[in-house]
Amino acid sequence: MNKPLALLLRGLGLRRPAPKTPLGRAVRRAERTLTVLALLYAGLQAFPQVLFAHSVTANGISIYSRSPLPPAAAACAARAAALVQQSELAVPGRRERVFVCNSPWLFRLFNPRSPGAFAVRVSLTGHVFVADADFQSDTARRSSPEFNTRKLSSVMAHEFTHGLIRHRLGLWRGTLLPDWVDEGYCEYVARESSFPEAEGLRRFAAAEVHPSSAYRYFEYRQMVRHLIDNQHLTFPQIVARASDSAAVTAEARQALQPSKPH
Repeated sequence: MNKPLALLLRGLGLRRPAPKTPLGRAVRRAERTLTVLALLYAGLQAFPQVLFAHSVTANGISIYSRSPLPPAAAACAARAAALVQQSELAVPGRRERVFVCNSPWLFRLFNPRSPGAFAVRVSLTGHVFVADADFQSDTARRSSPEFNTRKLSSVMAHEFTHGLIRHRLGLWRGTLLPDWVDEGYCEYVARESSFPEAEGLRRFAAAEVHPSSAYRYFEYRQMVRHLIDNQHLTFPQIVARASDSAAVTAEARQALQPSKPH
């Protein structure tokens, strides 16, 4: 047996000397149990299809669900694809996979870090997991007492754009990108936020704060919207301004102020 394989097996607790004490044997059993559980979890992350019996593919987007999918699922996929295609980061022929959990425990299984999110994209696999979805009304829901609904198609477009950013910048640079650029660009592509539009614009223009993450994402979208719609910057030019969040915020707010009569 070659040395790397032997080291791997020893690391997994499969080829180490047998422990001689009851405590040692109990520890060894616990280690092996944890190893098996970790491998099973990694397998689920890589191949979550085993838990989702139904699927439909449209516009390069495969949607998986534990219950039969209505025709409206394909329509939601088409709307999400149309949003993404408007971005300069769009990649023709790119495939996406979406897994609709519709169960708090299942969403938490795949997304233990932020169970209150609408959805999450796993960087290593590219899989997108949606917390709760209604295809007929094109609605995504999250477990939060407020700002807990938005369009499902926009949520999918948002998560797909995270993948496109990492495709353009690479996994490392994309991960280090400040949230206002990363989340703000994804929200810009999605064309909406869960925070009410009119109230968000009023607060942003008046430099008022709100404690919710929904409003923070709304602010990020306004910053990126300003750079694209008003200053006509490309994505690389926006990334070049990643450290200028305060200046961009001030510029975006100023652009929303009513013009003074001459």
